[in-house]
Amino acid sequence: MSFSASASSGHNNTQELKKILSHYDRWEGVRYKFGGNSRKGIDCSAYMQRVFQDEFAVSLPRSTGEQMKLGSRVAKSQLHTGDLVFFKTSSRQRHVGVYIGEGEFVHASTSMGVTVSSLDNQYWGARYELARRINGSDA
Repeated sequence: MSFSASASSGHNNTQELKKILSHYDRWEGVRYKFGGNSRKGIDCSAYMQRVFQDEFAVSLPRSTGEQMKLGSRVAKSQLHTGDLVFFKTSSRQRHVGVYIGEGEFVHASTSMGVTVSSLDNQYWGARYELARRINGSDA
C-alpha cells in the first residue's frame, strides 16, 4: 500500500480518510499515557502504529524518532491524507499525528487523549516540524 500513489486518486484518498476516521471513532477520547498501547491509555507513536496496522496493514516502528525516518519528506503545503505530521514539543520531545485534510490531524494528545487538532492552532502551529509520506515498503 503506497499512500503517495493513492493520494492522487480522489477515491483512494477518500477511502484512506474513511479508514482513519473510522479508527478514530473507535479510539476518540482514550486518554494519553506515555508508553501506553491500549484503550486504558496510549501515546502518540503507539496510536500511529495502531492506525497504520489496523487500517492499512503497515507496520510502523514504536518510537516517534524512528517514525520520523520513514518515507519521504513532504512540504506542509503538499500534505495528503495519511501523511505523518511531526511536532517538536520540547528540546528532546517529538509528537506525531496523521493528517486527515483541511489542515487537521488525528493524534493522541497529552491533554485531550485521542483527538483531532488543527495544524494552525496556536500550540501546534508554533511546534510544527515536518511531515513524512509513508510507503508500505518503507515500514
